[in-house]
Amino acid sequence: MQKLSVLGIGILFSSACSFTPQLAPELSVPNKPLLKKEIVFLTYNAEQSPLKIKSVQLPAHPIHQSDKVRIDSKSLQLTGEQKHNLETLLTEKGLIVTDNNNADYVLTVQQFSVNKQPDLELPLIKPQGQTQQKAANLAKANSSIACANNEVKISFRLNHRKSADVVWISQAGLSSHTYINQPVVYKFTQQQIVTNEQNILDFVRKQNTEEARKERFDKVVTIPQYQIGYNTSPLTKVSGICSAQQVSSITSEIETHLITELIAKLKVQ
Repeated sequence: MQKLSVLGIGILFSSACSFTPQLAPELSVPNKPLLKKEIVFLTYNAEQSPLKIKSVQLPAHPIHQSDKVRIDSKSLQLTGEQKHNLETLLTEKGLIVTDNNNADYVLTVQQFSVNKQPDLELPLIKPQGQTQQKAANLAKANSSIACANNEVKISFRLNHRKSADVVWISQAGLSSHTYINQPVVYKFTQQQIVTNEQNILDFVRKQNTEEARKERFDKVVTIPQYQIGYNTSPLTKVSGICSAQQVSSITSEIETHLITELIAKLKVQ
């Protein structure tokens, strides 16, 4: 009777073991790939137009150091800073700037103009930094930019006071783009991202349920691969002068530059 009981227990234990479900091992979430980030710079520039300057000085009345020059108060209005700069340049040439009517020469500002020109197209110089096709496509879609452009012109006339003879005439013109002489630089950032991370997490979670582990016992299950996409930031300007407001803000600088260039042409013995 005792032997029969032991035998029965053995049969029950064997039966229980034979009905224990066999489970496949749990799946692990794969490591994400190393994601890259790159900053792409787009540089725009165009050829510079040369400074346009004309200067004619007649020999009838040679100008000497210590000669007196009066700036005609009726000529086009200069800013206080520009008038001071003009007086300094004349003084550096050895001339005496005076307000008296008995000056040897009278300097007149004949033209002082700023003319808005059509927007200037700046082509894209070879972009730097891009390696991905999407970045190249974005650069191609922004192959040029339009920037405001002004033409500044100034002209002087110098007369001998006693004879009223014209002694010197000069004119200079310069575009804001040429004066700036700097490229306009934009940038955008391109960041790699995993587009199907949640799908992979859901797949692994589903495959690790007891029912799924029973189902895939002795079967090969392939976890989906990570898929890579790109997040691209909007274009942002890094440096350069382009907008109408920015270009207008440097007009006074251009005028001062032209005054300097013109007075440099005046010959004083």
